[in-house]
Amino acid sequence: MMKKLFLLMIVALIGGCTNLVKNPTNIKKSFVQINKKVEVQVCGENSISKSNECKTLITMNSTGSGSIVWNEYEIGGQPRTLVLTADHICESKEYTLQDFDQRVVGHIKENLGFKKEFKFVSKPTMKVLNSQGKLYPVKEHPWIRNVAADTCIVETSINAPSLSIGSDVSYGEKVTNIAAPKGIFFPNSGGGGVFFTQGLYNGQFVMQSNERGNRLFSMYNLSAAPGSSGSPILNSNGEIIGMIHSIDSRYCNLITSQCNSPVSYSATLDQIKDTLASALAAIKRGQGAIFDYKKIGQ
Repeated sequence: MMKKLFLLMIVALIGGCTNLVKNPTNIKKSFVQINKKVEVQVCGENSISKSNECKTLITMNSTGSGSIVWNEYEIGGQPRTLVLTADHICESKEYTLQDFDQRVVGHIKENLGFKKEFKFVSKPTMKVLNSQGKLYPVKEHPWIRNVAADTCIVETSINAPSLSIGSDVSYGEKVTNIAAPKGIFFPNSGGGGVFFTQGLYNGQFVMQSNERGNRLFSMYNLSAAPGSSGSPILNSNGEIIGMIHSIDSRYCNLITSQCNSPVSYSATLDQIKDTLASALAAIKRGQGAIFDYKKIGQ
């Protein structure tokens, strides 16, 4: 029923200040496209070089969306910028032989020279691209990964305003989404072309799952596609009230796997608030955290 879209104050921080975006026309200054690269390496004893080493098997690139939700900076220092995105963008998959067919295994043994025991190592890296066309590196480890809510907070360093978190949204309320669906994003020094779409809030529901427990979602009739993951949903004041992480897979073409859905699923407002508060607490203690699936009471 659900398909993820990855193609891709409680604590105070010392000496900082934060600009909040209030005018919706300036929202694109706080939007970023997330570019992720995952290099999968094979490591072990190599019969060609006669040494223990790692060789690159495959490099995968994908894009997603994100928004600046915290920006603290000091005069003369580097900004500390927190970006909200979807957890499945932050996820780092560990690969095994079962993930590859026999042709790949043959290539590893015959062409790369790993004929004895070997292992796979994933090396993900992320960068964010703003609407002015500037790329910024992202710190290796997210501060918070909330797997159940499919939310994640990563850190970069952009001197840009942050979006504020809104209050409760009403059923049928008009909302705006800013995203980079299928990589549609045209940044330039003048602020670029950034994709906006509008829709309505359709309420919350619990999706039941025997495998991972029940999960809470918000639903919107917003058009979304791969690349929209992590994109903010905003009210009329330009405040975040949701974040797209998936669409209804019943709109996907079973033959081509193309997914262009008018039904978007989102993290709830409370989930976003909790994720940001947890990230700020993680920064204070100097250690990130992952929250895995939890059953939700009804």
